[in-house]
Amino acid sequence: MLLLALALSVSCKHGAKDDDDGGDTGGAKTNARIEVKVTNPRIGTISESLTMNATTVFLLNDVVRAPIAGYIIKINVTPGQSIKQGDVLFSIQSKEAAAIPGDSLFPSKGMILVKATESGIVKSVDRQQGDYMQDGDPLCTIANSSSLVFMMDVPFESRRFIKSGSNCIIALPDGETMSAHIASQIPEMDKSVQMERYVLRASASLTLPEGLIASVRIPTSTKANAIILPKTAVLSDETQTEFWVMKLVHDTLAIKTVIEKGIETKDSIEIKTPAFSKDERILISGNYGVPDTAHVKVVQ
Repeated sequence: MLLLALALSVSCKHGAKDDDDGGDTGGAKTNARIEVKVTNPRIGTISESLTMNATTVFLLNDVVRAPIAGYIIKINVTPGQSIKQGDVLFSIQSKEAAAIPGDSLFPSKGMILVKATESGIVKSVDRQQGDYMQDGDPLCTIANSSSLVFMMDVPFESRRFIKSGSNCIIALPDGETMSAHIASQIPEMDKSVQMERYVLRASASLTLPEGLIASVRIPTSTKANAIILPKTAVLSDETQTEFWVMKLVHDTLAIKTVIEKGIETKDSIEIKTPAFSKDERILISGNYGVPDTAHVKVVQ
């Protein structure tokens, strides 16, 4: 009798455990289901783009030159300084006045004031106080601040994607982005690397240094009303020749669905076939390495 009672007790405990761990999966344990997250396909516009580098350049640089032969008595500017038209840049004394100090033949002691002919930023100062200058020698260089553009080098084989007047996105090294347009093409090619040069003008005014390298994103193709999924939803074989997603057919079952990819961006992919509706649910996590049919548990 004692042995019979023990056997019945053990049998009842096993039965209760099976009832707890079982469910609507026909004996499969609920906690053995793969936890997944899902998303819905998005219908919208997706664009493919080409990324190239561009460098900031001042198109207009004014070289200020000595109007007479003489000595630099005073320098009023330094590199990086902003100046306005009419500002005095240098004071030069003619060599004749310097040779005869205090001579009344030279009004103002032969001093000539060199003034800025336009506003801008001083890029460089080429002389020091006390230097002797010949007529026409360079004194400094002034960059026209409004002439700052991005110069983009384009391989000849990619020129079909570059059209004057078309829009693009420029990304600076600090992550800031700005819209711009392709203004013109420089009618000259770098023979050594076979690159064409294009001038890009930003939509907003720029306060950047010359020589800054940025990335330019040029749209190459655009698709409207496309079915779009995150990249994390799309899986592939080792040879990258077959692609698929795991589609949820009801709350606990996901099946492998082969797809054809279209345009691909940094984080999204166009699904050309099949024609998913925006109400379908596609796995975006927990989908890697699962069998073609898998019992899953959707988590938030």
